[in-house]
Amino acid sequence: MPGNLAVRAVVFEPVEAAAAESGSQGAGLERWLGGAGASVSVRLRVLRVSRVGLLVQRPPEQRVAVAWSPVLAVKKVLGATLCRYHEGPEGRPWEHWYCTRLATTRDGYCSLHSRSGKALYERCAQGVDAACREADRLLGPREYVVYALDYGAQRLKIGLTQAWRVLWRLAEQPHVSAAVVARRRSLVEARGLEKRLGRHRGATEGAGARLRERLRLSVSTAERTGAEARARRLAALLAGLGLRGSYEAYSVEPLLGYQWLLSTPGVDDPAALEGRRLRVLDYWGGVMLVEDAATGERLAVPKHLLLHRVIAADVEPGG
Repeated sequence: MPGNLAVRAVVFEPVEAAAAESGSQGAGLERWLGGAGASVSVRLRVLRVSRVGLLVQRPPEQRVAVAWSPVLAVKKVLGATLCRYHEGPEGRPWEHWYCTRLATTRDGYCSLHSRSGKALYERCAQGVDAACREADRLLGPREYVVYALDYGAQRLKIGLTQAWRVLWRLAEQPHVSAAVVARRRSLVEARGLEKRLGRHRGATEGAGARLRERLRLSVSTAERTGAEARARRLAALLAGLGLRGSYEAYSVEPLLGYQWLLSTPGVDDPAALEGRRLRVLDYWGGVMLVEDAATGERLAVPKHLLLHRVIAADVEPGG
């Protein structure tokens, strides 16, 4: 019989698929980020998902285990949601331990961890500026990245993440490519820069468009552009912000191509997964592609439907 478990994260292994470098002449706005000259150059690495895994926890055990290319046999999605708090080495989420207390706050933390550095960092990154300074104090100096993400529109989405999470963060949202425009050791400074760039007419700090529209734009643009065209497009958009200098940039591509993201039926109720044995095939834009092992039906499952929920399920090794 299945026991209770919680899926804590979706992880993936990337392989390098392509690389390109391109440049664009800037608009002449001499400010902020340094670098000689008014031109912009972009060094783009295109990475492709090679396999997908789930970080699975079995409470009361606090540690997680990685299940690569698994089959998730779901009996029932239960109502309880576990606290999102976790600790462990940067860049190795499979070595983290996760809190097993029930979440009590709207943003998914228990009473013990609702004012933790991690919780405050997430509120800061979501635009609650009052949380930034306290998070800085609790977490100490860490490297943060401000990035500019091209999702196929005429404006860049400006975002903030921990330096070690850049690729994970990109894979969580629809994108064509994204450039690291600054690195800061202070969360307050990184958030301040994110706000300044986000106010530019060529950028947006928020999503800028509904998720479905961003998905459509990203897929359409990514499908018709290779590495060189993506680098050239991103360089032009960065130059339009008045930035200058050389920037590292990344694209993360799904394993099975982009079309499943538009053509596969989506799931918006976790109850629709009950009674199924679901093979995890791909992951991109925060969405998992799963296949019913019995019927062959494929479904697009937003990861937030499952993460941190207590599930009566079992995990079978993938084939």
